[in-house]
Amino acid sequence: MLRANTPLRTLALAVLRSYSLIFFSQHRGFAALLLLLSFANPGAGAAGLAAAVLAVGAGWLLGFNREVLATGGHSFNALLVGLALGTFYEPGWAYGLVLLVGALLALLLTVALGGWLAPRGLPPLSLPFLLVIWLLTPAAEQFHALALNERGIYWLNEMYAVGGAPLLHVIHWLNGWHLPLMPDTYLRALSSVFFQDSPLVGLLMAAGLLWHSRIAFSLSIVAFLGAYAFGMATGAYAPGGINHYNLGANYIMAAVAVGGVFVIPSAASYLWALLSVPVTAVLVAGLTTLLARLGLPAFALPFCLTSQLFLYVLLLRQRADWLPLTPIQRYSPERNLYAYTNDRERLQSQLYVHLSLPFLGEWQVTQGYAGQPTHQGEWADALDFMIRDVDGRTYRGPGANLADYYCYNKPVLAPADGVVVEVVSHIDDNPIGQVNTRQNWGNTVVLEHGPGLFSKVSHLRPHSTPVQVGERVRRGDLLGTCGNSGRSAEPHVHFQVQATPYIGSRTLAYPLAYYLSGRGPEAQVRSFRVPAEGETVQNLPPSPLLSQAFDLPPGFRLDVRNPDDEAAPAQRWEVFTDAYNHTYLYCHHSGAVAYFERSTATFSFTAYYGPETTALYFFYRAAYRVLLSYQPQAELLDAFPLTLVRNPALRWAQDVVAPFVRFVRPCFALRCHGADDAYHPRRLQLSSRAELRYFGRVRPLQQAEIELTGGALAGFRVQLPASSSPLRFVCRPVA
Repeated sequence: MLRANTPLRTLALAVLRSYSLIFFSQHRGFAALLLLLSFANPGAGAAGLAAAVLAVGAGWLLGFNREVLATGGHSFNALLVGLALGTFYEPGWAYGLVLLVGALLALLLTVALGGWLAPRGLPPLSLPFLLVIWLLTPAAEQFHALALNERGIYWLNEMYAVGGAPLLHVIHWLNGWHLPLMPDTYLRALSSVFFQDSPLVGLLMAAGLLWHSRIAFSLSIVAFLGAYAFGMATGAYAPGGINHYNLGANYIMAAVAVGGVFVIPSAASYLWALLSVPVTAVLVAGLTTLLARLGLPAFALPFCLTSQLFLYVLLLRQRADWLPLTPIQRYSPERNLYAYTNDRERLQSQLYVHLSLPFLGEWQVTQGYAGQPTHQGEWADALDFMIRDVDGRTYRGPGANLADYYCYNKPVLAPADGVVVEVVSHIDDNPIGQVNTRQNWGNTVVLEHGPGLFSKVSHLRPHSTPVQVGERVRRGDLLGTCGNSGRSAEPHVHFQVQATPYIGSRTLAYPLAYYLSGRGPEAQVRSFRVPAEGETVQNLPPSPLLSQAFDLPPGFRLDVRNPDDEAAPAQRWEVFTDAYNHTYLYCHHSGAVAYFERSTATFSFTAYYGPETTALYFFYRAAYRVLLSYQPQAELLDAFPLTLVRNPALRWAQDVVAPFVRFVRPCFALRCHGADDAYHPRRLQLSSRAELRYFGRVRPLQQAEIELTGGALAGFRVQLPASSSPLRFVCRPVA
């Protein structure tokens, strides 16, 4: 993730993010607002800040995970402990010692519980805070130098001493607000997260929550209204019994957690969040009564138990067709949703073994999935290929002999790396028009590509197979040549994927990774699809220039500078690998990070974190996806995540309805051109464009030109809609 420029900046951001992480956020503006609002009670605000600083500093010195520490993940429980102690106890030496012990204990419990729960797929949430408070509450009775806070009784006198009559008038004016019961209760419930009882603080918190996430805000409203409806239906609220505790933060926080943070937001997740409301209500009522007998507060325990219960049962499912769990936490329901849907659409390379077409050149699918006459029943998901000329004929001359057919004796290749598990090569070819149903599949090779994944090519020429059972082959290795053996009236290649290694196994629907569909200027690049019957297809030949230019191994470094600004220093980009083996480009100048992945056929950026005015951000948008094959006639299309939308009104409107419908689509397109040699280019240009499509309108976001020379990135040029002249960047690899 983001690496700060200095340790001090990292620690300061960790303290700040401790505030927003209470609401599952990394939004700095929201965090700063919460920090200020905590000082609505100055004593509690100071104690919370001190506890967060202590936890962050101790976590750094003890060597705990720096990435987790930077998010506030090790310190937000200490912050809650500080806010609670500052609310309930008077300042003093004893108070300071208890605050120090409480903050450190919260840190240790957060790390310990996190380490225990993480392998089980569960977050510790606020459980460390609760354990510390439950320990300190009875212990405080033994600390006679620790006095309960009585400022609530005399606080108007204290405010008069601070600001005189003008401040007192402001306080009386604020307290004079007469909001309707429901809004007043909702706002007080939000403020109670920071141990306050103020509709004004709650209003500002609600505004901050809306600023951070429209989905989280809407879930908070859904949970609050659901709790009210459940309480009225069950008679839980006696006259005058509706207050910000029994309609409080437990419902809101649980609904946000299970409906939008740890679960990908959707219509189903909103129902899941609504279902959490009655469970939380039972826990609030039951735990409050039980813990009161022990003299302990329930605080956030109902929220923690509801959230962990609802998440744990999802982890135990055998199928996850709906309510998918968040795979990578981005600390925003919108970012989680947009990244998940975008990755599911474009990063299919992570889901499949990359299978290529088992031949060279252009072939046509003469019988596709569920095609007549033989691809039926358990063997429906198979493909037959032949070569046709421009007139649609599969042979030259009269077509009476096997050698007349264009595909006869053409090489048949391994579609991916694998191990040979079955070979048949002794069956004679049939004369044209005749079939051998007794030896249906003819000469065949079966390869194993992984557990439960096999491919099979059939109807090969007799004795053309150079491989043996147990031999390891690479993609593109020769398996045999096209023949007419088995149930084959004329030469063709039969190709199928199956889950078992036997000849005659039932077929398995499985896409081909990358191929070119069509002929000439109309040809289009297809990725992870199954070719249709009648479609002309061929493999994508790799381009050494493109493959070398976008080969960015860990440790690779690149200096990038703007030649139009001689005073600006060069920006150093460097490739790193994180703890999850994900590779990313890191800009030492700005701290920006761009994650990417590279397959045999494409280079793709997957995520960007950092300022949106950097050269790395412009390059991220310019080279969002690059085909590593020179195909000047083909345009590569892709889709950006919705986080690219910067129009506030448009973005917020989409955010509100994002779990249910998408009407905004950020799109990407790229073409190759300007090659100095059509077959073996050493110089090449890539033209890309990023645009926003909504309601039938197209709004350009960026146009870019990328220059490749001698197997390296030489530079790129970016034209923004609001700029009259392009931004230019020159790149130089660093040894």
